[in-house]
Amino acid sequence: MSTFRTYLYLELLLWIYLGCWNTTLPLIIVQRGSLFELAVYETALAFAAIISMLCFAPRVESMRRSTALKAGCIVILFASALRYLFASNWYSLDALILIDVIAVAAFGLVQPLFGIYPAETVDKHQTSAAFRIRRIVVTVGRVAGPLLAGIVIAVYSLDISLLFSSILGLVAVVIAMALPISEAPTKPRSTSHRINEIFLGLKLKCILPPEQFLTCSGLLLGLTVTAIVPMLVPTLIHTRNLAEGSAGLLNAVFASGAIAGLLILSPIIAKRQNQRKKYLGCWSLLTFSLCATTQSDEVWLLIPWLFFAGAASACITLIGMDKRVMSIPSGARVRLMASTLVISQLGSSVSFVITGAIMSKFGTASLVWLYLGVFAVIVLYSMRSKEVWQFLENDAEVELYYQNKHPKLAAVMAT
Repeated sequence: MSTFRTYLYLELLLWIYLGCWNTTLPLIIVQRGSLFELAVYETALAFAAIISMLCFAPRVESMRRSTALKAGCIVILFASALRYLFASNWYSLDALILIDVIAVAAFGLVQPLFGIYPAETVDKHQTSAAFRIRRIVVTVGRVAGPLLAGIVIAVYSLDISLLFSSILGLVAVVIAMALPISEAPTKPRSTSHRINEIFLGLKLKCILPPEQFLTCSGLLLGLTVTAIVPMLVPTLIHTRNLAEGSAGLLNAVFASGAIAGLLILSPIIAKRQNQRKKYLGCWSLLTFSLCATTQSDEVWLLIPWLFFAGAASACITLIGMDKRVMSIPSGARVRLMASTLVISQLGSSVSFVITGAIMSKFGTASLVWLYLGVFAVIVLYSMRSKEVWQFLENDAEVELYYQNKHPKLAAVMAT
């Protein structure tokens, strides 16, 4: 089995595990505690995710990639076993928060590595396809996790669903142990050096010209898309008096659109020519689809627009991902990816707040103005930015891009 395929299987299992966990435990907390306890639990885990990814990234870069993944998977398994025992026998919010903060910290250890392995486990001419395959696997895992949890809960119980997630954690450990030993880091870092470099990833996102644009794009995409499935779809079903059972169908349609976009549109977009036109074309499709979604009042009208929105958003997420990772020296990739995940987490939180506020005060139809405003910012910023398109269309050795174009910035990443 190739190393890339082993990573894919491991990541798929962990996303299914995460979906089962995130579906089951909130139900247990609401049943045995309260909505306030659920809010406290989710807030604690959100802060833990942000802090762990920033703090562990320098440490991970001083370790072998395989060692960090194996350690993270063992901690995830340990936490899942404790979660099952406490949730099944001695419900305690404090204990569950402590256990799951440990689990979130373990995910903070491994998640940045999942964002870079397509660039490090395949030939450089295949990285674009590798990132696309990885994105499809992640989408499948995100859909399969809650679906499997729902089936287990319906057939058995909430406790058995937690036990099922523990079994998935055990299988993940077995697969992680099959990973070949990675190369040792080029230079060990002292503890004081690692502490000083915790925020290097955020610094790079601010000073590297292509990252400036693509980070802003990612933030705006998160602001636009994150709340579609968990907030917009349920609200449309409630306010338009649609069948409650259509929620699962519409969520599956959005995920299917994402997979179709990655399979059909993304290979076309990956070709180097006319990147700005392709980028704005994807944003145009996304904006039009979301605007049409907010105005639709029948399930058969929502299906095509959610499908196109899923396809466009998945393609935008993947634009330039291979070149962004390949252009960064190996010793800084984990920190940059950790910073990307942190910014994505913050963008998701803002999306829920803004989308919820607009829908509660003005109704779902008013989201059109949010989507059009974001699109206007994207168009203006893309016209103003030039270097990002040169970066995406550059056919030269991508590993030498910053060394050739910005030697001072390359020196910052190398130190």
